[in-house]
Amino acid sequence: MFLNVKLFNRLLDSRFGGCSRVELAKKSAMFGVAVSIFLIVIKFCALEITGSISMRASLMDSILDALFSFLAYHALVFSDANFDKKHNFGHEKVESIVALFQCLLVIYTGIMVYREAYETFLDPKPLNSTCLGVSIMVISCLAVYNLLYFQRYVVVKTDSLLVRGDSLHYLSDFLMNISIMVSLVLSQFFLWIDVLCGVVVGGYVLYSAFLIIKNALTDLMDIALPAKIQKQIMKVIESTDGVKGVKILKTRSAGMKKYVESRVIVSGKMSLHKADEISESIESKIKDMFEKVDVIVKIESR
Repeated sequence: MFLNVKLFNRLLDSRFGGCSRVELAKKSAMFGVAVSIFLIVIKFCALEITGSISMRASLMDSILDALFSFLAYHALVFSDANFDKKHNFGHEKVESIVALFQCLLVIYTGIMVYREAYETFLDPKPLNSTCLGVSIMVISCLAVYNLLYFQRYVVVKTDSLLVRGDSLHYLSDFLMNISIMVSLVLSQFFLWIDVLCGVVVGGYVLYSAFLIIKNALTDLMDIALPAKIQKQIMKVIESTDGVKGVKILKTRSAGMKKYVESRVIVSGKMSLHKADEISESIESKIKDMFEKVDVIVKIESR
């Protein structure tokens, strides 16, 4: 859906290349807040002018988007905090918890869209000033597209669940804006088209909620990292000098942080000092693979 423009990617690399994953995710969240506030203002004006049910739904979605991005920023700040006496393993799972909360609001948005669509179906009314409404939606689409491109860039760099969830909200907003433009144009000929667009957008919003739930539960249920990443970790371990095999490999993720635990088999004749060196070498190599990772390597002699 999005053009992979190398020039834009290079510009983003030159501007944000020195940022850590957490810093980059925070910038994405604040950019989302700024864009949402801009969209709220222009969509409120468009709603007052056109009276479109789809526009009202889009305005509600933008208000929730602003709240989501605001929560995402503070969740990222909290998740980046070091472990303490009450949270010995850190605070990374707060990202998944906030994502689930976002999901509840997304579901509420979808239900409200269907409710508004049903009420409009019972009492359809012609829309006003459609040309002005379409112009405002074009501006909204351009603003959201730029945000989505940046979020896509950030997701590739950070693999942040919160940024991915935030991006889903704005993608639904982008598609909603397009449907509203269609609705504003065709409603001059078919009054029911506004209701149809509202139903389609509501369905996509609920589908987005399902995706957010799936991603959040993956973290909360400590599901293993993707098979491709596990194979890369296995390759790193098995290629280390002195390793005879890998008995256990456990992986999971929490937010942007990865957790890797492995039990490695070495020769029974190997000295304790040499075994420690192998363990440290493996841990160092795995840490080079991820920006935020907690690694435990245990040695078993045979």
